[in-house]
Amino acid sequence: MQFVELGYIFIVGSSLVLLFIVCAFALRNLNIAGSKAFFLQIVCVTIWSLGSLFEMLSETEQSMLLWRNIEQIGIFLLPVACVYFAVDYSGYDRLKKYLPLLLVIPCVAILLIFTDSSTHLMRTGYTISSSQMFGKALSVHQTLLGKVLVSFNYLLVMISLVTLFVFSRKVTKSLRKQVVLILIAQGLVFVLSLLKSAFLEGTSINIPIVAMYLPGALILFSNLFSNNLFRVSPIAREKVFDVIEMGLLVTDITGMISDTNPCATKILGSSFCIQEKLTGTKMSDVFVSFPEWVELTKQNTAGELELRLTCGKVSFIHIRVYPLQNHAGTQIGSVSIMRDVTDLRVQELTLKAKAETDNLTGLMNRESFSEAFSKKLFEAVLLGESVSVLMMDLDKFKSINDTYGHDAGDRVLKAFAGVLRDVLRREDLVARIGGDEFEALLPGVGSKEALEIANRILKAANQCVVTVGDDVKVQLKLSIGVCDNGASEHESEILKYADKAMYMAKNGAGNRCVVWE
Repeated sequence: MQFVELGYIFIVGSSLVLLFIVCAFALRNLNIAGSKAFFLQIVCVTIWSLGSLFEMLSETEQSMLLWRNIEQIGIFLLPVACVYFAVDYSGYDRLKKYLPLLLVIPCVAILLIFTDSSTHLMRTGYTISSSQMFGKALSVHQTLLGKVLVSFNYLLVMISLVTLFVFSRKVTKSLRKQVVLILIAQGLVFVLSLLKSAFLEGTSINIPIVAMYLPGALILFSNLFSNNLFRVSPIAREKVFDVIEMGLLVTDITGMISDTNPCATKILGSSFCIQEKLTGTKMSDVFVSFPEWVELTKQNTAGELELRLTCGKVSFIHIRVYPLQNHAGTQIGSVSIMRDVTDLRVQELTLKAKAETDNLTGLMNRESFSEAFSKKLFEAVLLGESVSVLMMDLDKFKSINDTYGHDAGDRVLKAFAGVLRDVLRREDLVARIGGDEFEALLPGVGSKEALEIANRILKAANQCVVTVGDDVKVQLKLSIGVCDNGASEHESEILKYADKAMYMAKNGAGNRCVVWE
């Protein structure tokens, strides 16, 4: 075996070994975008390479022609695999359904090649020459149809390269290097193939086809270890950035907004009333009303805040800000993660309201009233101000329930709650503490003024007539006890004295007000 032939074998073997290493990683990660298509590329390259090798090593004309025909299987299927790889790797899933159509012309071409000895549709003839560089060389003279079909191969390769190039312009900067290296690796094969066809076809110089893959193999081998090829989908970050159901807003170190995802655009439009594109604008210029947010983007530590916004409707937006750092730990920007928590906050407020509200009347319940009373009393004692309590109980309410039913009783309770809302001030607190018992807290009011308010409540209640049955109406009557913090500074004692005063009013004749002295 000649030295040149050994060199040829070495070039073929080394190229295939490198490609097989990359291919092994692809097979271990078939769920990653592009890995299946890359495996098919390697199969095609292997067929092409081995066919070229055995063609050179063949002793007879028929054997050389047979291996040249076998080469064509890899040559015509490889461009289809390249397009498949570019589409799959780039994430253009909607185009995958059209890929089987690309196999029609290559399959027809392969069939015509293997039947060319009878049809002569692909070749007009061939010659065999001796090469001083790489041994024997078989030169094929193509028909016009053959040239057209070969041109289709180059068209497919161009499509794959353009697809990868377009994709490289869309990915993040950190992923662009990986895509560009793959683009270069595949582009080298295309360029070298064109050069061989243009300058060496028909000459005595037989450069092994697989040698054109050696530069690409070296690039892919380097990419495998330096950029984590086939371990992480190159479109993963891009797709996550686009489809994540949280708004992402990226700024650089100068406070310039560099990117936003679709969800951020939606949040900014619906909650912030910002419709224009923000890329290239300053955070401080756009969010003048939210300096705390702008300040968080300047810090090299994570922070968070929640904003209450009113853009047509009330909304709550939770924002978590993370610094973006280089390898040295220096801040180079920030990313703000926005989450619309309006539904959550409304749910919380609703649950809180239900927990603090009497279901029937909509007034405060006993627990919420007691908590509020404690705070107001503490403030009054601290500031030396007055605060009064009204303890109220409907007269003869039990007889209404017994005679007309609980539905009638509920109508009476609701009617009295309406009276209290009408008479009392906005700052006054009123609650149903159970059954037909009600309490009211009057901040800044002493017993004298509180008595006047109690009498207004009594008068309004007596004027309120409630229908409890068919043509049956009842007049509201009640007893009210009044006590202020002059009697005691303790919540429990003030309530006890107000309760005693209320029972004094009820024991008298009812439907009157009594102040605890």
